[in-house]
Amino acid sequence: MDTSIKSPTCEIITIGSELLLGQIEDTNTAYLARELAREGVVIRFRTAAGDRMDEIEQVIRSAIDRCDMVITTGGLGPTLDDLTREAVSHSAGVELEFRQDLMDGIEEIFRLAGYKMPKNNRRQAFIPAGGYAIPNPVGTAPAFIKEVKGRPVICLPGVPRELKFLLGKEVIPWVRHRFSLDEHMLTYRVLKTVGIGESKVDSLIGDLIKPGENPEIGLLASMGEIKIRIAAKGKSEQDAHRLITPVAEEICSRLDKKIYGQDDDTLESVIDALLADKGLNLSILETFSGGLAAQRFHRLPSSRLIESRVISDERQVARYLGQDNAMLEERTALGLARKIRDRINADVGLAIAGLLKKEERGGYTIKGFAAAAGEGIEKDFSWNMGGDLFTLQQRGAVIGLNTLRLALLDIQEG
Repeated sequence: MDTSIKSPTCEIITIGSELLLGQIEDTNTAYLARELAREGVVIRFRTAAGDRMDEIEQVIRSAIDRCDMVITTGGLGPTLDDLTREAVSHSAGVELEFRQDLMDGIEEIFRLAGYKMPKNNRRQAFIPAGGYAIPNPVGTAPAFIKEVKGRPVICLPGVPRELKFLLGKEVIPWVRHRFSLDEHMLTYRVLKTVGIGESKVDSLIGDLIKPGENPEIGLLASMGEIKIRIAAKGKSEQDAHRLITPVAEEICSRLDKKIYGQDDDTLESVIDALLADKGLNLSILETFSGGLAAQRFHRLPSSRLIESRVISDERQVARYLGQDNAMLEERTALGLARKIRDRINADVGLAIAGLLKKEERGGYTIKGFAAAAGEGIEKDFSWNMGGDLFTLQQRGAVIGLNTLRLALLDIQEG
């Protein structure tokens, strides 16, 4: 099998001073990257430029020199600061040409909306001479493609709704044909880990991470978990999966229980499935994490969680346990897990507890405890951590849920 299939490389350029000023959030780049990756296009660079002709030209020329294709978003409006058309024309060494078919489409958009077209919208009917025009039936900014030095520069409007429509309807089919992408496909699998840091994952599977190889492995760190992405190119989806499977099996054998799921799995959905498989329901009690663990179950279409509670300080913990006072520790966490379980007659109780301490220089530290309790289930974990409040709460929820997951795996193996 030929595993040396070359994928076209691409640079995405977002154009507009409002992006650089932080006045609007760039969602287009992430969308383009995801959709193009599915087609086997490799995004090498992401660049932003303001509404200055020289700067737009500079980034376009740099992109042409280092990638097989370029996609721009924005700068196709009717005003004088919409300069993408001119910048691409200058880069290609051609003039702008008027396209009556584009003009007719723009006028029709205004007619259907019941408005008279302003004169400056005529600017949107110009594209670089010799370019491939892409009419826009959902907006007034037509797109276009212009080859520069043998590399296509694909220019899309910045309005997300228009960009998504034109990308799927016109651009993706064009790119597939231009780069013969129908002859192979990119497929990937994502393994998800919890309870292990990025550096530790790298130390365990670093010898398998070889940029440019097929399949190719990459790591992505997020709040409380590490994603391991295995991407492969093949003549068919089956060919790509045949390349991915042995690599995924090797990674799973090395990381074992640190891997909780893959692809669309979430920690809570995996736990919920384990509970359902055993016919168990769940109750959760949280202190410093403020109910974030329970919220994750509430986002599921349905779940095995039947009750959750948040209590805020040691005095409330003591009252909940029926004591005069209570020091938060492993034993207390197990007591809370049993209490929340027994109080509502649940099968399994999970407690996530800890006391936050505000630091003089800002931020917090915490001594955290998590415990799961039920018939044949008793597992606890403690940790020390520092950071901002939101991070500590999010991490605490993840640690607590992972403690429950491991407890359920233990009884499964038993």
